[in-house]
Amino acid sequence: MTAAPPPAELLGVRTAEPCVSYFTFFLRGLEDGADPQAALSTAPKRWTVLAGPGGVLFRCATTDFHPRVRLESWSGEPPAPPGSWDTLDTVEFELFRHGKVQLNEWDGYPSGEPVDLGGPGAYRLRAASLGRVAAQERHAAGEMFFHGTEEWLIQLWPR
Repeated sequence: MTAAPPPAELLGVRTAEPCVSYFTFFLRGLEDGADPQAALSTAPKRWTVLAGPGGVLFRCATTDFHPRVRLESWSGEPPAPPGSWDTLDTVEFELFRHGKVQLNEWDGYPSGEPVDLGGPGAYRLRAASLGRVAAQERHAAGEMFFHGTEEWLIQLWPR
């Protein structure tokens, strides 16, 4: 009988509140050629999470605000996040030279500290978001650059 693999271990957690422009923030590998924004040229009309070269784009419900983002790195596939989420998506992406990633605002400014995933290779990413309707309502009421309301949980693990 084959032994079950050990459960995935949470390796690290980072939190950030990136400034969202054009409805978007992204996770980018800290290496030459990492340009997840390039995926927009072939993106479907509706998307929430989109993998691109060396990273992943995240589409928020509105723009010009700061969502709460929790970024988790795991040794293997983590358990599904508990609770009710507005969106839940899983994508794969690849890092070619380094294993470090960082959240970035649309204009490329870093948001929070880098995360070391352990080296180059293929990774999976699960992203869950909530509070999207409330964020849209605040923006529609004329609020801009508010913090919170929309929240993201982003989990990363090796493929």
